[in-house]
Order: sequence, then structure tokens, then C-alpha cells
Amino acid sequence: MSPDLISKFEEWRGIFFAQTRYSHENLEFLEILETVCLDEEVWNKANNQPEVMFSLQKYFEILTSDSQIATGTEKLSSESKTFGTIGDFGLPVSREILAAIWGVETRYGEIKGDHPVLDALATHAATNARRREFFEYNLISALQILQDGMVRPDQLKGSWAGAMGHTQFMPSVYLEYGIDVRHRGEVDIWGDDPLDALASTANYLHKHGWEECLPVLSEVSVPQGVDFMKLNNGHESTVSDWQKEGMEFVNREVPLNANAEIISPAGKDGPKFALFCNFKSILAYNPSRSYALAVGYLANCLTSKQTLVSSWPPTETYLTRSELKKVQSYLVGQGYDTGGIDGLTGTKTIKSIQHYQKSRGWVPDGFPDRQLYQAVVSD
Repeated sequence: MSPDLISKFEEWRGIFFAQTRYSHENLEFLEILETVCLDEEVWNKANNQPEVMFSLQKYFEILTSDSQIATGTEKLSSESKTFGTIGDFGLPVSREILAAIWGVETRYGEIKGDHPVLDALATHAATNARRREFFEYNLISALQILQDGMVRPDQLKGSWAGAMGHTQFMPSVYLEYGIDVRHRGEVDIWGDDPLDALASTANYLHKHGWEECLPVLSEVSVPQGVDFMKLNNGHESTVSDWQKEGMEFVNREVPLNANAEIISPAGKDGPKFALFCNFKSILAYNPSRSYALAVGYLANCLTSKQTLVSSWPPTETYLTRSELKKVQSYLVGQGYDTGGIDGLTGTKTIKSIQHYQKSRGWVPDGFPDRQLYQAVVSD
């Protein structure tokens, strides 16, 4: 660890400790900030992420693998009493969704993280100026958790991002949405019993607009010649109206009057998905679209045996993050609004790609593929 980084951390800690002591006089655990350390592994993971391929296929292969489905199916059986208790508690979120989040987050409690949460949050706060306020807020929340006696200091561990427990709650989310189902005086999301963690997750989704009896998503088969400008851009129609346009909802029965948007996240040749309002609830839990797609599909697989109808495009089709930045930079230079040059496929980037593709006479699926990249770098 460089001396400059250590010095930066110590400077941040001194300022934060002084400010926090002044504004939180009743917080007894403030002194523990003096023992908080810079976590080198956390810093490395946050600042030296590998150049990843934009392959939703790989993400699905890991998070919705046969072993994930098999373990999830077993957990639905072995923890049936747990899921039943959550249902009786008045939280109408399906057990398959809760199991899917549990599986995607920690492989059903197997990988909850072993980083000291205070060190992780402090490391992020000291070294990430853009999100400093967020991590400082969660650091104060973590101290509040300790003061409330919910967990011992040596047990307050989680992921390198500072998330905790079976379903990876940030400390502030834990304080706001945690539920003590058994009335033991503590919300235990760390122990072997997943009840409080899963119930708290159900509470979070319920408070973020969860609609009972609707799925997160359904795979869709689209007809030849479909207008891709109606896809990938937030346009919603009822299931009935989509069916009139030739869309076939593959995975499960859905109400004909339910609204849905349709996306093709891997391009015109990859799987297409109809997204329902519950997709937004999952995005509130984790804003990654790939995450929400994986959770929704895994939940469908746990509901009934399923495989994707459409195949994935070849791996070499996908762009790296630096390549997508070049595409975004080019599009911005052409007058398009990509929402930034960050190498991420946000809504504005997808729309910009769609309009560029249409101007070239290509299928406007909004997918940043190799054809698009070659056109950009050769222009």
C-alpha cells in the first residue's frame, strides 16, 4: 500500500472522526473509529477491476447455473417453514424470488463475506470522493448497529463493498428495513438461520412497489421483422397488445392486462425479455440490469423447469468496457447523448446506438457489438 494512500486515509479519518463526534454526541461507539484500518484488498477490488467482457451470457451461466437451480430447489424444500413464516408475516413476495436473491447474492448463504464492515466502508469513504457521502452515511449506520447490540464488533463482517448477511444489506438499509421475525430483540442477518434476512428482503421489496401475482420477467419470442425501435427504450404495452404484435410470452402465464416493456439485452440474435413492474423493485434492491435479469430468470427456473428458447450470440461479439467508451465518445461527437462516457450500457447509450444503427440501415437493437465498434474506429 502506497504511503500516499495511507496518508490520505489517515487525513480522512481524522476529519471524519472530528465531524462525527461533534454531530453524533450520543453515539457511544465513535471511539472504534480510531481502530478502523485501511483495507488493502477492498481498495484493490474497488480500483483494479479487470477489463470485463460485456457478456450477459457469462453472468447468466454463473448465477443461474444448473447447480444454482438445484441448490435453490433444495432450499425451497428444506426452508419451507422459513418461507411460510414470511408469508404469514404479511409480506406477499414469492418464495422463489426471495430464494433467487439469496442465491445470486451469497449462493444461499455460503459466501457472505469476511471483510470487517467498518474497515471496508472507511476504505471506500476515504478513497472514493464521488461516493464519499454514501459510504460515510453507511459507516455511521454500522456504528449504530453496534450500539444497538444487534451484533458484536467481531461479527460485523460482509463483502468488500460493505454489504452484509445472507442477502447483502448495506448497514443503512438494514436499519430501515430489517425485521426481527422471532422477536428476539435483534435482526440477525449474519447467522445460519436465514429467516430475518429473507423477511427483511421481502419487506424491502414490498416497500418498493412489489406486485403480488406478477413475475419479474418472462422470456419472449419476437416475430420476424419486429420493430426494434419499440424495444429497449422503456416503451410499455399490455401483454395483450404485445401478443397482437406477434410476441409470444414463453416462460409462464401472465395477466393479459399487465404492462410490460421488452428488451433484447444481447442484441437481435439473443434472448428477449418482457419486464414487468417487479423488475423495477429488483432494480431498487440492486441497480444493475444484469443482476435484475439474473434474479428474475433464476426465480422463473425455481418456479418451473425452464431453459432459454433463444441462444446467446458468440462471445467475441461483446465489447470490453474501454471499447464501449470509444463508441460512446464517437456518438457524443456525432451529437448523440449517451449519458456519459463510462463504458456502461445505460438507457441513453442504448437509445443513441439504436438511432445510429437506424441511420446506417442496420437493425436498431441498441446492442454495442463488434460491427458497431468496427464502424466507429474506421470512421
